[in-house]
Amino acid sequence: MGPAIPKIVRFFGLFILCSMFEGSLSVRFKVSSTTSIVAALGSDVLLPCHLIPEMNAEKMEIRWFKPMYQPYVHLYINGKDDYTAQMPQFANRTELLKDNITRGIFPLKIHKVTAQDSGEYYCYVESSDAHGRTTVQLQVTAVGSLPVITSNTYTSNDTAFCVSCGWLPEPSLIWTDTQGNQVIPSMENVYRNETSLYCIFSIISLPDSSNITCTVSNSINQRKQSSRQIRESGHPVTFRDQYSRYIIFWSYLTYLLLCIGYIYYQSMELREKKKEIRRLRAACASHEGLFY
Repeated sequence: MGPAIPKIVRFFGLFILCSMFEGSLSVRFKVSSTTSIVAALGSDVLLPCHLIPEMNAEKMEIRWFKPMYQPYVHLYINGKDDYTAQMPQFANRTELLKDNITRGIFPLKIHKVTAQDSGEYYCYVESSDAHGRTTVQLQVTAVGSLPVITSNTYTSNDTAFCVSCGWLPEPSLIWTDTQGNQVIPSMENVYRNETSLYCIFSIISLPDSSNITCTVSNSINQRKQSSRQIRESGHPVTFRDQYSRYIIFWSYLTYLLLCIGYIYYQSMELREKKKEIRRLRAACASHEGLFY
């Protein structure tokens, strides 16, 4: 019994030493990034990603994706970039910066960001014995057109409408009178045009005020504002004035609604064409597979 004790002690001592040696070879890491990034439409943007602690990532797999693992936004594997399964919308627009990859720093550069690029991105890193990932939110912004106000003040139903297009993210619209009081709209509509940018359209019944202001803004406090004089005191109103203004107003409104309908029709037609292209590509791919 006595001689067996030193053997057991030596066994456990050797086991502990081997475990410590193996642990020293396998260095765990954490993948980190910035929570969110804001970029103007059409600009270039850097999505940061790095390892904690600093270490060489040249031989690791670095995969950027949204929202699915594949197809990916960008892939670095076996020491080089791989574009074979890249998302089509990012073709020729991504670049993994490797100047500091030996320190575990490898941001992704996206050129000429579009409205569709907004969203959550995942930076996934994998070595031979460890892996991790982090997320970064990209918000693409755009300031829309100056709001256009059209008013009709010489009928029994005095109204005005305001329209502005080209916004990201989704805008909101506020009407105010001469005293700065808010005017509640009778109708409001927000929609996306064929370029995936937002348009907003609003109608109000005119208040007892000489001026109205239409202010359009988005969630990051980008805004544009227009004002219009809607009444002149002492101006006589004739039946011809009323009739002319009525015809002009409803002509404008009809034209605007036709424009909105045309934009919506074009966007739907574009979507159908994209679906047909994807269907044809899938069919071609399946036919090619028959020859292998």
